[in-house]
Amino acid sequence: MKIHPIIANNPLQNIFYILEYWEKQALVIDPCDSKLAQNFLDTNSLSLERILITHEHYDHYDGVEWLKCSEVYAGKIAAENMPIWVSHSFEDGEIVFRHQDMSIKAIFTPGHAPWHMMFEMSEKKNVGKAGMRSEVIAIFSWDVLFQWWVGHTRRWGTEDLYDSLQRFKKYDDSVMIYSGHDYLETNCKFLKKHIPENIWEIEAIWQKASSILYFTNLWEERRYNPFLTAEKSEFIRLRELRNNF
Repeated sequence: MKIHPIIANNPLQNIFYILEYWEKQALVIDPCDSKLAQNFLDTNSLSLERILITHEHYDHYDGVEWLKCSEVYAGKIAAENMPIWVSHSFEDGEIVFRHQDMSIKAIFTPGHAPWHMMFEMSEKKNVGKAGMRSEVIAIFSWDVLFQWWVGHTRRWGTEDLYDSLQRFKKYDDSVMIYSGHDYLETNCKFLKKHIPENIWEIEAIWQKASSILYFTNLWEERRYNPFLTAEKSEFIRLRELRNNF
């Protein structure tokens, strides 16, 4: 499966993803810009088979109604709070897509939004005598976990977001993180001001990443993202600082 990240030309710097599989088939996660999505699909002769939506904020489903797709998936309660048609509402832990050795599972991660879901991508791999085993290779974390930051909680619960982030503890360092916005520059500025311990390493990465869409893995997040490893009281303090940054 090929993962195609596309950044929208809007103030929120939304990123959405087109996942290409099989023979020119595709699914889209949070298509906020229908023109960009359709242009990519047409240019690459891809057939849109399914749309997945992470949560109920308008900038994540704004382009859905303009795309020709009869399979639109969203979390059960989020679906009830969006003014768009949803063909299938899913629950925490439900497999929302499966193709050959690949699968995508919905994981309930409230905090940034009350009914936020992220998506866990797994692949079956041959591990020798043990046979085939499913391994998580990527997480579409959306507005829960960004590059060296976490989602804001101005409208919802900081403690809920902290609890949601604990779900990342079970994943290996190698798991890739694909978020829903490109806030890397702002995140670097915040870390330089408030968490300067790793500033030289962060500066080096930022210089390399400033001209491209840059994605991290969990090893990098655990090393540089103070929100991901903080205890609850420190997390709340940092989140308040970041809310007002």
